[in-house]
Amino acid sequence: MKKKFFFIFSTASALLLAAACSKQDLIEETQLTEGPSATMSTSGKSSSTFFYGVNGHPLGTKPYTSVPAKTQINLLKGMGMNIYRIDVQSQLDNGYITVPHLYKPLKEAADAAGVTLLPMLYPRDFDINLSERQSYERGRVLGDRFARRYGNDFTYYNIGNEMELRCLLSGSLSGASVSHYDQKKFKVVAAYLKGMNDGIKSKDPNAKTIINANWMHYQYLLMLERHGVKFDIVGYHWYDEMESLALKNHNISDITQFLSSKFNKPIWFLEVGVRNKTGTRSEAEQKAFLDPFIAKCRNNPQVRAAIIYQLFDEPQKGTGLEANYGIFKWAKQYTEYRAKSFAR
Repeated sequence: MKKKFFFIFSTASALLLAAACSKQDLIEETQLTEGPSATMSTSGKSSSTFFYGVNGHPLGTKPYTSVPAKTQINLLKGMGMNIYRIDVQSQLDNGYITVPHLYKPLKEAADAAGVTLLPMLYPRDFDINLSERQSYERGRVLGDRFARRYGNDFTYYNIGNEMELRCLLSGSLSGASVSHYDQKKFKVVAAYLKGMNDGIKSKDPNAKTIINANWMHYQYLLMLERHGVKFDIVGYHWYDEMESLALKNHNISDITQFLSSKFNKPIWFLEVGVRNKTGTRSEAEQKAFLDPFIAKCRNNPQVRAAIIYQLFDEPQKGTGLEANYGIFKWAKQYTEYRAKSFAR
């Protein structure tokens, strides 16, 4: 953590897997080709392992595919990290990852370094207009086929990503109340996620599944529990503007403690970061949010993971998106990069 990183590398062959959660990344992955983790208690109270890591898109976007898989894993290790969250799209007919030539070297590098890969399995055939039965079956088949192929590779599976947004009635609603959700759409979402969980565990009985939400959408996760959707870990996304708004609008000073009061499951913060949509936020601001927030996570025994969003800046996405969210920035696209203040 104390070392200053300054790496220069060739843009030659790119290898890698995917991390974090943008639909655009997954589309880019598909265009590329067609075709020994620590254990934890599901009570959330007695694990010896805290997962600290970062998100990345090693299976899809140019900033990542320009950097060899081993180099990315070495960056994590150099910062004392032990988990890499990657977004994964699987082929519907057979469950294989759509870019196996990128996944293989990433998995080999992660295994050699003792870094856990956390796949965010994209629900690519989800359709809000299906019946609950049809939605369940689609989710079950996708989960079954993926775990059939990769049950030996993964312990933890992040199933879907912020799917509460598919049934939230309006973006202006906080999501803290059951009344903020379209119940018919919610049941279709719930059926799909139940199917994904059931499908994965039919082939990998020891799997630990994670369902996530963001902002004040914890109510959606409680609704899933009451609806009988089984999952092992509460996943949550939390960005810097949410910290101040939660205190101002909801009197919540510590989201880690608030979630602990709502759930008995382990809690993993899957995306933690600073919104820098215009590129005008300073490195010091990023560090000033991340350092104390990660400390909060470590100090709460129910919180078992803090995963930063994200490893590299993605300038190809342009302003207003995720061009400047990384903890590494580009000195020269995409051949030379430097650590921002937080990563040094």
